[in-house]
Amino acid sequence: MPNDTFVEQLGLALPVIQAPMAGISTAEMVVAASNAGFLGSLGAGMMSPEEMEASLRQIKSETTAAFNVNLFIIDHLPDYQLDAEDILFLRNIYEKLELDFILPDKYAPSFQEQFEVLLHAKPPVASFTFGILTQEQVSKLHDQGILVCGTATTSAEARAWAEVGADAVCAQGIEAGGHRGSFLSDGGNGVGLLPLVREIVKDISIPVIAAGGIMDGEGIVAAISLGADAVQMGTAFLGCSDAVLASAYRKALAQHLPAESTMLTNIFSGRLARGIRNQFIEEYGSSQPLPYPVQNALTQALRKKAARDGNAENMSLWAGQGLRLIRDVSFKELAHILQDEIRTTVEKVNAALSVTMHCGRSGS
Repeated sequence: MPNDTFVEQLGLALPVIQAPMAGISTAEMVVAASNAGFLGSLGAGMMSPEEMEASLRQIKSETTAAFNVNLFIIDHLPDYQLDAEDILFLRNIYEKLELDFILPDKYAPSFQEQFEVLLHAKPPVASFTFGILTQEQVSKLHDQGILVCGTATTSAEARAWAEVGADAVCAQGIEAGGHRGSFLSDGGNGVGLLPLVREIVKDISIPVIAAGGIMDGEGIVAAISLGADAVQMGTAFLGCSDAVLASAYRKALAQHLPAESTMLTNIFSGRLARGIRNQFIEEYGSSQPLPYPVQNALTQALRKKAARDGNAENMSLWAGQGLRLIRDVSFKELAHILQDEIRTTVEKVNAALSVTMHCGRSGS
């Protein structure tokens, strides 16, 4: 089982991190996850510094358990000028949905300002996606007693995080829902979690967190058997009553769709992300999107309207390939279920290995 460099150090009852899902993992969700024995994670990537501060105050006032804050590394916000074709394409979509096309004041929050909030708030863990910190930035976080976790979709990205001094790396397999955390490529030519974890574990000496398609105790045991210190689960939490989702999103997840109902698309945000295939992806998925975070900002209004209208066909329904195994329980109930499944799976594996070893000795 995991060593004390990560899971025990944080006092977790389970070697499970609730994935930081921007726009979904609210302060309330983080508190519920951490109080249930998981490492709750705030997806703060699209939050303004003021929103981050308010969320962090709420989390600290409602739990003494460890938690994580995740940011998107966007070093330079693009000063992107939309040309006539870009505007026409987007205007046509908006007009079809009876929405006014209004350009936002800015495409994303300032990462540097968000980073300063982190340093001041001193959460137990800070994780990062879409890029990599400098050694100086990692040192600043360490000076405040903050553990640093980077996201990697390849062994090369994991090694890069280890070299700048990260305390752990989240190995994100191609099965994972939501955005690909790649920064050395676009993440399209992804690796499955099993070979990815084995490769990364052999390449770096810091703890590895396995993410992608893990939904139950059997998956947790499998990932740890491969050498991971913990797992990160996102889709598994989305079906729970503690997750605050738009009704259309929850209904889509409740269908228990098979893995092949999800796909990678960049049409909503400009970066590849895995979600449930719907009409919007089918109709516009082959179009060339604007770069992230421009596309993300410009499709936000239509996605919000779709959520208000209960129209799942125009929403970004992020979900991993394990969505068929979603369970409608509370976070606390999920924790008990996973503990039982881990215990049963370990017993089953030990029994199978014992028989195998006995047969091997008998035949020698």
